[in-house]
Amino acid sequence: MALVIVALALPVVALAAMIGQQEWLLSRVTVVNVVVRGVDPRDLLRGHYLTAGFEWNWERLPQPEADGRMPAGALCVIALDARRQARVRFLPGSTGSPEGDCLLVIPGGMWGRDAFVPGTIDTTNGSIRLFVPETRAGELEQLTRERPGALTVDLAVRADGYVSIQALRVDGQVLGR
Repeated sequence: MALVIVALALPVVALAAMIGQQEWLLSRVTVVNVVVRGVDPRDLLRGHYLTAGFEWNWERLPQPEADGRMPAGALCVIALDARRQARVRFLPGSTGSPEGDCLLVIPGGMWGRDAFVPGTIDTTNGSIRLFVPETRAGELEQLTRERPGALTVDLAVRADGYVSIQALRVDGQVLGR
C-alpha cells in the first residue's frame, strides 16, 4: 500500500518541483522596456495581432559581414534608464554570457541592419506578433502610425538569457499581460 501511495505522489511532487523552479526563475528576471514599431504601415493588424518589431536604443549599429549578411551574436544591455529602457550594443559571435560592461546579455539574431530579435521569441522575418484586444485594435493601429514610441513591451530577461514578453504598454500604462 505504501508503494502505491509513493508511486501516486511522485508525479505530483515532480510537477510541484518544476513549477517551483519556474517561479524561482521568474522571480529573478530583469525587466527591460522596449519600444515597438509597426513593420508594414499599410498592414499592421492581422486578426487580433499587431505586427511589429523592436526598436532598440543602439549605442552603435552592428556592421554586416563582407558578404552583406548580419553576423550571429547577442545583444549586450549596457544601461537601463529610469523607465527601464535599455541602451544596447551588438556582440558578434557571443555565446550569451555577460562580458565587459554588460548588465545582461540577450541571445538572439539580427534581421537586417537594426532589427534584433531575442532567440526565445517567435518571429516571422524579424517581426513579432502582439495580441491586442479587439476593442482596442483600431486605436492601437492608429497610435502605432501617428505616435511612434507610445507602444512598448516589457521583456522579462532571465539570467540564462531566456526572454519573454511580460506586458504590453501604451504611454507607460499596462494594456495587457
